[in-house]
Amino acid sequence: MAEGTTTAVEPVLLAHIRRRIARGYRPTGTWATLVEYLPAGVLPPPGSRGGGIGLVVPTQVTRATPQEQRETFRDLLEKVGQARRAHPDLRLVLMIGMQWQAPQQRDEARQRLRALLELAADGDVIGLLLRGPLKVRTLNAAISVAERLALEGIGWIDDDVRMEDDCLARLVSAFREGGCRGAVGATKIPHASSHLTSRLLHRAKAVAAPATNYPHGCCILLATTVVAGGIPDRYVSDDGYVCGRLLDPAAPDPLHQLRLVPGARVHYQVAGPAGPTRRRIRRLLLNHHIYLADWPYPTARYYFREVLFLGMWPLAPWDRSRGVRHACRKAAVKWLYFPWFAAIGTELYLRGLCGRPLREVAWSGYRSAAAPGPGTDTARELHPCDERKPGP
Repeated sequence: MAEGTTTAVEPVLLAHIRRRIARGYRPTGTWATLVEYLPAGVLPPPGSRGGGIGLVVPTQVTRATPQEQRETFRDLLEKVGQARRAHPDLRLVLMIGMQWQAPQQRDEARQRLRALLELAADGDVIGLLLRGPLKVRTLNAAISVAERLALEGIGWIDDDVRMEDDCLARLVSAFREGGCRGAVGATKIPHASSHLTSRLLHRAKAVAAPATNYPHGCCILLATTVVAGGIPDRYVSDDGYVCGRLLDPAAPDPLHQLRLVPGARVHYQVAGPAGPTRRRIRRLLLNHHIYLADWPYPTARYYFREVLFLGMWPLAPWDRSRGVRHACRKAAVKWLYFPWFAAIGTELYLRGLCGRPLREVAWSGYRSAAAPGPGTDTARELHPCDERKPGP
């Protein structure tokens, strides 16, 4: 965690609640898994050619058709090419993580990964083939490679967001200008799909201004030291883990190590059908509670009041940044969302109190939509990324 986070004094009752919530979640699984590297023998000796940045794209064999994955990857290669041209002195290592789940999917996953690697044959590229699900498994495999190669930075881009031109180049520039410290992220541009749930959540986000003022895991670049050793088995949310590591509530600007780059923009689609969206929101809320229970109190307090529920007066500061009317609308949306948040917290608290902890934060595994291009309102349906932020 960031240094200097011990100024706030935690109330005794709240400390009790947070301890019980933390005990209400006790995972039994592990993110460690065997990884096959393609092409064979691609990894050089540890520490060779130190410096540079690693960029990983996590995907799965079941997420799209081979043609759709090739189209997505070609677009990504274009953005990587822009970054390499903007920074010809920088080593940029591209990693493609292809997951499979059922044993019969492994051969197909290997074939797809090889096909994607062929598209980037003239670059510095490594394929990671591993069993899924869950994005964090691929991230940890890539973090291990970045540490082995002594790369200064590592970033990842979800396969269902669309980067604008020079997005990646701008992120790399901002990261290097900041001394390759902390994390930088793209500004997220939400779009509604044809689903009613998506349209409603899109409108709620416009009012509530959700927690998007720090880098999120759909498009992020950070110092490798921030995630050294990988994301622990307890945690599923990658951007939550990074936020907790770098948030510094004692500083004049608590988000000074978590920087958004306004000129770097990515487009994504908000939620999808109602049933799967409910499962995804539950997953999101579980992650919020797990981190809020685990973080030092000053970090948790700042995140709750200034990021997650900013504007939900009187539990959080009133947000007058856009006038009184907007402040009232924002507070109303936040208060509509809060009972769901409280219900999930109560569940974890009771589980911790009774010694019946939740053993996993289940992957929602529903069909979602690809990110639309600028100026469009809907997008075609594809398989989901590991974590979109559907709640206000």
